[in-house]
Amino acid sequence: MKKAYSIRALQIFTGTALLVTLLISTLPVLTCAQTKTRSGKSFAQNLVEATLAKHTESNEISISANTSRGCIGIASTDKSDIGGKCEKEDSEPMRTGKPVVEKEKDGFDVSLPLHDFTGKPIGAVGVGFKPAPGQTKTSVTEQAQKIAAEMEAQIPFKAKLLEGAE
Repeated sequence: MKKAYSIRALQIFTGTALLVTLLISTLPVLTCAQTKTRSGKSFAQNLVEATLAKHTESNEISISANTSRGCIGIASTDKSDIGGKCEKEDSEPMRTGKPVVEKEKDGFDVSLPLHDFTGKPIGAVGVGFKPAPGQTKTSVTEQAQKIAAEMEAQIPFKAKLLEGAE
């Protein structure tokens, strides 16, 4: 009886030691994950910032989506647009599925429907273009569609856009 008790105690001790070792080995991973969420940037915010960095022809990129609070800007390289109510040119592509192109004094603004990588509509993407020689509504719409397609390939589903926000 005493031998069986000793074996059982040894098994419990070994199991506990393995569990503690496993937990300690995951601490660096947990610390890294916590650091990423402390930045306060959502997946969508990181996506618009990375996309703008790759496209020097653009001066602003934003994402709008319908939420429980209505249509709002959920990410933008213009921080003042985040959390604000959608403007008509942002909500229109979500409603119609068609682009909205506006010529402004500082270039063109193009808003397009935004889809996840399966093609499901999830919001709108706005792309501002710096003025350039030979720009037309057609040329900036084509450029914006290419940029949107790059972004859509990285979005598995709508909820992913808000992932990582505090």
